[in-house]
Amino acid sequence: MGALFARKAEFLSREPFANIGESDAFNTKIVGVSFGRRQDAVAGLLPGTSLDLVREPENEKDPNAIAVRFGQLQLGYIRAAIAKQLVPNIDAGDRYSAVAEHITGGGDKHVGVNIAVRRHRRAPPRVLAVAGIEGKGTVAADELRRALIGDRPIREQQQAVLERVAAGRNTLAVFGTGRGKSLCFQLPAGERALRRGEKTLVFYPLRALANDQYDALSRRFEPFGIRLFRANGSIGGEERAALDAALQDGAWDIVMATPEFATYHRAAFARPQNLPSLVVVDEAHHLFESRHRQAYAAFGELLDALGRPQVLALTATAREDAFRHIRKALAIDAWVIDPTVRENLRLVEARGIKDKIAYMERELDGDGKAIIYCNSRPETVKVAERLRRTFGDVVAFYHAGVPAAERGAIEEFFRAGALRVIVATTAFGEGIDLPDVRNVVLYHLNFAFTEFNQQAGRAGRDGDPARIHLLYGEADRRINDFIISRDAPSLAVLRELYRGMRNLSQLDVLRMSFADIAATLDHDMVADGTVSSAVKIWEEAGLVDSGRDDDGRFVRFLEFEGKVDLTKTTRFAEGEAERESFERFCKLALEADVASLESVVNRPIYPDRIALRS
Repeated sequence: MGALFARKAEFLSREPFANIGESDAFNTKIVGVSFGRRQDAVAGLLPGTSLDLVREPENEKDPNAIAVRFGQLQLGYIRAAIAKQLVPNIDAGDRYSAVAEHITGGGDKHVGVNIAVRRHRRAPPRVLAVAGIEGKGTVAADELRRALIGDRPIREQQQAVLERVAAGRNTLAVFGTGRGKSLCFQLPAGERALRRGEKTLVFYPLRALANDQYDALSRRFEPFGIRLFRANGSIGGEERAALDAALQDGAWDIVMATPEFATYHRAAFARPQNLPSLVVVDEAHHLFESRHRQAYAAFGELLDALGRPQVLALTATAREDAFRHIRKALAIDAWVIDPTVRENLRLVEARGIKDKIAYMERELDGDGKAIIYCNSRPETVKVAERLRRTFGDVVAFYHAGVPAAERGAIEEFFRAGALRVIVATTAFGEGIDLPDVRNVVLYHLNFAFTEFNQQAGRAGRDGDPARIHLLYGEADRRINDFIISRDAPSLAVLRELYRGMRNLSQLDVLRMSFADIAATLDHDMVADGTVSSAVKIWEEAGLVDSGRDDDGRFVRFLEFEGKVDLTKTTRFAEGEAERESFERFCKLALEADVASLESVVNRPIYPDRIALRS
């Protein structure tokens, strides 16, 4: 693992285009347009013109060169640093196309062209053989199941849910953490996409939960050609462009969304080409507990707009009132409850401990595997380096900035026992179902109850004794409050920031990086991420337009009439939901005694005197 730590800085601050090869859509500009007579060609382009991207392996200056062409006209090239990331995909069979978005310059300036690039993935090498659809190829039917859970058998309660879903029934599954709720939707969603080309729309109460599941599921579904997207206010321009394109022509199989996003973009999801055959409501207790959120209160109207598809609801928490509310709201006619209590789990009280490193050096000094969860990438590296001094090469860090190949190697080393301690963000978890984790350490306070429950529940899945160590404290609450406030700005901050940025603009156009804007305005609650969030909210509300052109990043302030209600935007509503969820979680995580927290982690909550299956 020495090589991993030697590259720690690279993984924390990777080159600007390091991840662009994983994107399905992005925006850039054509370079080299001032060469020869190309100016004449690009000056005649119109926004919306389709362009070709052509690999030039024989190019003497750059074997990774990708030319941009309009018919037989050579317009220029994709930037070399981007082309370098795209070439492996092209060589593996993917194709890229582009559309002219903005024609810039003119007069005394060179004309430039900003383009939107879209990736067309190669046909999947293998898919299900049963009732395969045209162009999808064939493989054994159990390949998808193996990709999701390996060689482990499907549990009896999981099978009961899958049977009800296969029979077309609206189903509610109440499973405790670690009992395999996710498989109950992932397997039928994948099978429907591959067998019949049907779509599945999955809802999560918070965008962070959708993002965590998306990252893990993408890796497992990609070999099958399953087209997976996430839909929430946090996705960037490139990813949003890919989602918009997919919704235009129905070129998607699974979308993982927040209810706010789907509600505010109901018309797009209600197009005939986008109607899902299955809607999945994860953490379904929010239909009851968060019914004051407009998107949950109007969930029935959304289902009506989608043509009342089949529904699968999943939760670990459904007291009698919630159980009854979920059944009514979703027209549930079948349910499966897994009553298993994970008696092997024990929570260890260490909240507010001063020397966390010394505690872990003492408590993890053994042979068992451990996962230590931190809230930031730099902290995973810092903690791993400290523990490596004591435990040696059996320690590694893991976060989303580590390339996929290295992450896969870390997972395998941990599974095989060559690594014993993983210090990770939430990126390590979903889809990495290891049975023999003896210790889980919650180093920082989580941002939501579901995240807390999922991380704690990854201990002891083999049934042998396991411990969950609570190392967070009140100080973490203040840090998280600050982070949430910066990422989800209040209306007061949004108004103040709008005035400040507009005052910095010239002719209603502001050309500064988000970091420079935050530094210039020097507001305690404004960082570059705050500016980014604010711009997304304003764009959705029609207050600004933003992007990049030959002169760099810009924010253009638009004219509008009357008052604009920012609370009606996806990004703002999602931020408010996260803020509220964190407040509720804090009361439990910081104030409840260990016995109460343990009962939340190790068992499902369901009504008394009710049949376990219907």
